[in-house]
This record gives sequence, structure tokens and C-alpha cells, in this order.
Amino acid sequence: MQRRIYEAFKTQTMTKTSGADVCRRSARRATRLDRSMAPSKSCVTRLTRELKAFRANPPPLAPLVHVSEKDILDWFILVEGPPSSPYEGGWYVMRIKFKPSYPFEAPAVMMITPNGRFAENQSVCMSMTEWHQESWNPAWSATAITCGFLSFMTTNEQTSGGVKTTDEEKRTLAEKSLAWNAAQPGLLKKFPELASAEKMEALKMKQTTT
Repeated sequence: MQRRIYEAFKTQTMTKTSGADVCRRSARRATRLDRSMAPSKSCVTRLTRELKAFRANPPPLAPLVHVSEKDILDWFILVEGPPSSPYEGGWYVMRIKFKPSYPFEAPAVMMITPNGRFAENQSVCMSMTEWHQESWNPAWSATAITCGFLSFMTTNEQTSGGVKTTDEEKRTLAEKSLAWNAAQPGLLKKFPELASAEKMEALKMKQTTT
């Protein structure tokens, strides 16, 4: 079931994302990631509900999420590299920075772990992110965004926040990704599982059997 959801969002994201030219035209709409406005009451209610659902039923390839009690807008998600791609076997941390008016504004989405597809810590332009408020659908959730982002990761479409590397370079980064994540104190604090090969293997097996 989860795999079908992932494939559905893969098709949807590839269809709706318009490419680097549209991203450049939309750059004016993209807002700063460090926007410090307090979230609205409806935003907090919505994200609290989504976080509970995400943890109870994680989307495909995204077994763990960390959200600080002090900032409901800032989500860190541990994701597994999509199968049958150069990222297979890798573990990456993606970040979703929701807007204070969510779900009526699209969030910023980025990758923290070096991966060869997206520049680290840069907002990525795709149809479900802040770069394209005109195509944002308030019905989309954190689960939908995560699935869409992972599906977009497997394409070669040029975009703002993207980088060009060979498949071999991507595979090399995938092999090094777990060790890289574990070497980052901030990420290790958010995801202690990164320090244990056994726990990471258990997460992978749980995803396979879900």
C-alpha cells in the first residue's frame, strides 16, 4: 500500500513540476527560511495532527521524524534512498520548514545530507514547495510533501536548489551517507538511531515489511 502511495506521488510530482525556468521566474515568491513569525492557532492544530499521523503511520521510506517541542514549524525527517535508484542504500535527512500560515502557504523543503541531487541546506524548487505558491494545495500534508520530494529526487530535472552529478557520484554519496549523518552532532541528537547499525537495519526491515 505504501509503495503505491509513493508511486502515485512520483507521477504527480513529475507532471506538475515545470523545470528550472519556472523556478527562476518563481524565485521572487520564495521567502526566507528563517522567517520568525509565530504560527497561527490553526497552523499549530493542523501540524500537531499531522505529526501524530506521521509517527503512527510513516510514509514510504521515511521511518522517523523529529520535531522540537519549541518549534512545530521545523521538521527533520530521516529518509531511505528510493529503491532502484542511485540513492538506494543511502540514508538522508530532509527538512521541511512550514510557514506560520500553513496550510495556506507552501513550505520550504531541503536536503541536509550530501546526496548528489540537491544542494545541502538549500530550498528546493518543486511544485509542492514555497517556490510555487500558485500550485500549492492546502489539502497536501507533510506525508504528501515527503513522498513528493522523494519522487522528485529520482528525476534528473534541473531545478533551483539542484546539483549535477553522475550516478556513480550519487552511489558513492549514498554509501557514505549513514556515516556522514552519524558524524553530525545535531543530527545524531535528533536521531540517536544513526549511531547503531542494528537499529538502522531494523528500520530498513520495518519499512520493507510495511
